[in-house]
Amino acid sequence: MIDRRAMMLLAGASLAAGPAWAQDGDAALKSLLDGFAKGGTAADRRKALAALDPETLSPKARLDHDAVSIAARAEAELVARFPFGGGIAGPYVVTTRSGAWQKAADARPEAVAATVRRLDAETEQVRADAARGVIPPAFLIARLETGLAEAARRAAPQVAAALARQAEALSALKRRAGTAAGVRFRDREAYYALMLKAQLGAPMAPAEARRRLDVAIRSLHARADVLLRAQGLTQGGVGARLRALTADERFLYADDDAGRDRAIADMAPWLAKARARLPQAFGNLPGAVDAVSVRRMSPADEAAGRQGYRDLPSADGGKPGAYYVDLKRIRDRPSWSLPAVVHHEVLPGHMLQIPKEELSGAHPYRSRVACPAAMEGWAVYAEHLAWEAGAFEGEPLAEIGGLYWILFRAARARMDLGVHLEGWTQDRAMAFLAATQGPPVIFAPFAQEVERAAIAPGAAAGQGMYWLELSRLRRAWGGTLREFHARVLDRGTLPLAMIG
Repeated sequence: MIDRRAMMLLAGASLAAGPAWAQDGDAALKSLLDGFAKGGTAADRRKALAALDPETLSPKARLDHDAVSIAARAEAELVARFPFGGGIAGPYVVTTRSGAWQKAADARPEAVAATVRRLDAETEQVRADAARGVIPPAFLIARLETGLAEAARRAAPQVAAALARQAEALSALKRRAGTAAGVRFRDREAYYALMLKAQLGAPMAPAEARRRLDVAIRSLHARADVLLRAQGLTQGGVGARLRALTADERFLYADDDAGRDRAIADMAPWLAKARARLPQAFGNLPGAVDAVSVRRMSPADEAAGRQGYRDLPSADGGKPGAYYVDLKRIRDRPSWSLPAVVHHEVLPGHMLQIPKEELSGAHPYRSRVACPAAMEGWAVYAEHLAWEAGAFEGEPLAEIGGLYWILFRAARARMDLGVHLEGWTQDRAMAFLAATQGPPVIFAPFAQEVERAAIAPGAAAGQGMYWLELSRLRRAWGGTLREFHARVLDRGTLPLAMIG
């Protein structure tokens, strides 16, 4: 049975096609999920889902229902216990990546009053959250002060005044912010555990995540040490030796068109080999896998410093797709660092994962909320899978590159935990990243990674633990590798609780 009032509340405009409760179960669920995508509270989503009888659903719709139900329960549990900040998005309502201030300077005259109201409401929430002990770290407040001042300089007078009030409220908190980069309020470990649960769609004790990441990093370092010693790099830790290898002129491309063209040409054979290996581990391959390539960006994109991006193929491969590599700073992209990019960004990473998601028929809302860590977590798993499958056999430099990228993912996951549960400062967190992975990857300066972790507790750790959990589940799987990967990919994004 379907609760009529809950359906009307949450399905919203989607009811225009006809009363949702008069449709069959699948159509009713779709109407609900369409409404969820437009907003509402976690409690309302739970109530609406509970009112729908899952026995009326087809197997595919039941996956949508069960996956979204798990996500809604996790979010509702978090918000009920920790009713502050941005809820599932993070502990702070105003950050360098969120808040009305980001678009306030562009408010049209007719939107000025609404913009001021929203800014002032967020400022009041900043003060109310601070009374609970929820205060952004000092370095984040400093960044916000700069951003708010710049926005006020360009804004209409009323908006500028509201921005000034928000900056004043944040500045008043700096003396209480302390030096730690992470959350510092009461019950922070319970909070972090709930954030991690929401990322994974399954419980994960932070202490267990920390232990497993430490084990993974030690293992990766041990292999890297062997390979680096074989290259004559014997002095210092793994991070220091990776920095030295990154600066070795033997492996650097020329900073010109010929150098960039050569880098793309060098990646092409790695993609061909990755494509040839797919049938060993994956069945039901979409046509898209034969229609993807690695390409150089346009000169305009390179000059603008655009980050790497995907042009997605159609699932059937009728429309080709490509990953465009960011090569503006080509001297920071040694040749040994590029092969593993193929495995993460193209095959068996995102360019297999995304077409599979399309073909699964999963509702877009389920794809977004069921397991937020799955998108990047799969691509990290794909890198590791390629390494374990012998992609770099006989290619020690490329293997070092593969280890470098996996260490980057593992390091920022472990840093996330250190920042929020061990009181790491920004400086300590950046020093850990440098020691663990060597130089920062081209699109992720250390300061940026610490800021991201501060804003979104559990997000980076969730990606790392999705990779490690998939690896654990695969080892415990009783069937074939192809069957396991079909369970993970062919049904669309699912909480880890529904995969294990």
